[in-house]
Amino acid sequence: MDAIDQAQTGEPKSVSVIGPNIVINGNIEAADGAPETDLQIEGTVNGDIRCGTVIITDTSRVAGNVIADRVRVSGAVEGGINTGDLAVEATARVTGEVVYERLRIAAGGVVQGTMKWRGADAVETSRLKLVEKASGHNVNAVWIE
Repeated sequence: MDAIDQAQTGEPKSVSVIGPNIVINGNIEAADGAPETDLQIEGTVNGDIRCGTVIITDTSRVAGNVIADRVRVSGAVEGGINTGDLAVEATARVTGEVVYERLRIAAGGVVQGTMKWRGADAVETSRLKLVEKASGHNVNAVWIE
């Protein structure tokens, strides 16, 4: 449900927070795969996560797969991410297979593993290779096959 739908129906988005001192051992899934459910993780999750939006803060660690419409990572993820929109922040460390439609990686953010675009024409898995910054350009990585 987007902001327009929420304004028309008056239904607020559901947001759940896993606090910084909480450790969850097990999978987390929004009821009926509810895409309007947001989950903010500040602690540790040892298991898979499936919901609408997942926000992994800089104090958090996820050891498992994350499947969501939108994912923003500032902490650590050790496992796969499958999402439509992925934002990897400067403090993020992601290890595993990443499947995405739209991607933003901030300077300093690290993704170690494979990256695969989930678009209609995408069939190949690509890898990123770090290169030296070109004079006058802000290029830090290039696609290689």
